[in-house]
Parts: sequence; C-alpha cells; structure tokens
Amino acid sequence: LTNQPLFPGQHYLEQLNLIFNFLGSPTTADLNEIKADRARNYVRDLEPRPPANINQMFPNADENCLSLLKKLLLFSPNRRITVEQALAEPYLEQYYDPEDEPVADEPFDFGAELDNLPTMELKSRIFEESSPQHFLEFRREADLPPEDSEDEE
Repeated sequence: LTNQPLFPGQHYLEQLNLIFNFLGSPTTADLNEIKADRARNYVRDLEPRPPANINQMFPNADENCLSLLKKLLLFSPNRRITVEQALAEPYLEQYYDPEDEPVADEPFDFGAELDNLPTMELKSRIFEESSPQHFLEFRREADLPPEDSEDEE
C-alpha cells in the first residue's frame, strides 16, 4: 500500500517493536503461543501499546483491502487466515478462481536439499531451472501452447 516495508527493522528487537506498534500489545493467548520462556517474558514485559489505526495509516485503501490486511496481520499465526481463505476474500476476487487453486497434499520444503550447497552450485541450479529450454519443457508438460515468436510478425 505504501511501496515500503511495513516493519523495516534492522534488528529483531527493533522489528518486534515496529510490529507491536502496529498490532498493539499481544494478548494473553498470543503470549501463551510463544514457546521460549525468555522471549515470552521479554514480550510480556514490554510497555502496553494500543493497536495502530489502520484506517489512518492507509487512508486511500478500500475497505476490502483493509479487511484482508486485518486478517493477515495478526501476532498469532494460528489465528491468521489461510491462503485459501485469503484468496476468497473480496479484495482478491478478480484473481481468484476456485476451480484453479491447487492445494498441496503436504507442506513444501526444499530447505534441507539446498541448505548445504556451495554458492556456485546453487547459482548453477537456479540458472538451469530458469533456462529457456526448461521453460519450454514445462509448457509442453502443462499442455500450454507455445508463445508466439516476435520473428513471426
């Protein structure tokens, strides 16, 4: 909405303060979701803050946008809406096609595969994955028509 990061902290403590200035102080239920005692105690001991007035922060945003934002920006990930719920929100209706919204059977995770790769190997894999030939293979497998060539005009 502003073309700027909402929480541009340079350090995790600064980031937490920016988040709490926006969201307000976490509720008791939010605090109970913090597993580490030290982190929970730190957050609990912060000075109480009210939530920011989102309508004043984004005065040009429409109500559907603000409604979605309020559902996405919650301290507890367990209370945030899911991707499927977010896509069904009125703000995103022009992009939403319930017939073409695949849902993964299991969480996607390639972290273990890429964590220990040397930088050059990772770059090589990214380059290979983004090559034009790989893209054409993807299009064939997906039964997508080939893109028109600029030379054929």
